[in-house]
Amino acid sequence: MTNMLAPFVKIEENIQFYLNGRTYEVNENNIEIIERPTNNKLLRAIDAFNSFEIVENTVRWFHGSTKFIYNIEESTFQHGTMNIRENFTNHVLASGTVRYQHKGTAELFESLPTILENIFTIDFASTYTNEGVTVDVFKLDENVFVSRYNENTKLSKFFKTTANEAVSYVKAETNQDATQFVIEMLEGELAEEASKNTEISKFNEMISFLKDQRGLLAEADKTIEEIKAADSLINSEIKVWESKIVELTSN
Repeated sequence: MTNMLAPFVKIEENIQFYLNGRTYEVNENNIEIIERPTNNKLLRAIDAFNSFEIVENTVRWFHGSTKFIYNIEESTFQHGTMNIRENFTNHVLASGTVRYQHKGTAELFESLPTILENIFTIDFASTYTNEGVTVDVFKLDENVFVSRYNENTKLSKFFKTTANEAVSYVKAETNQDATQFVIEMLEGELAEEASKNTEISKFNEMISFLKDQRGLLAEADKTIEEIKAADSLINSEIKVWESKIVELTSN
């Protein structure tokens, strides 16, 4: 999974962000784990990120059987389908839908317009999970970092590595393929194999598209010369792309 939302804050020349239960700091081309983050903006963003659900242009708070919604585009709060026009916290406390002991969460939800300024989509990380093991891979220019956490054993690991080693590690830990995420950084046989697989994927997409076009002609009258010619052309094109795949896989 790439292009993920994450609590994120810039502090002078560095940035700090939170992903999958761990907080990191980026300084130029280096990344380190922060055991105890102290930046208040980041901490509130983390709290909101873990307390509510962000779906497209809305943030949702499921409080028991009650659902509150913050519409990001319109900057409005909703209780179900009803817009809340007054102060959100005062409204939900006065209506009894939220009890006083949950006032802090209500205030956090009310602060979303400001908090969301510190939740961004990050494109330098990719996450792979399997059976309680989460492996995050980060790439910063020419550097690759790996962060692993086992939910069952509570053991964690963080290290700098190469793109080739990161692919092997992700495969061993999660049985998933991180090749495409670091493809431009791979070296040797792994780089050649990744390039070949990328080409094959493109060829398969073209074959799939041509077969869809052939399907559109399936109900057409094949006695019409134009339809017959189009069908023949599509079939010949499919064979061309299939031969390209055979050629690549045989090398």
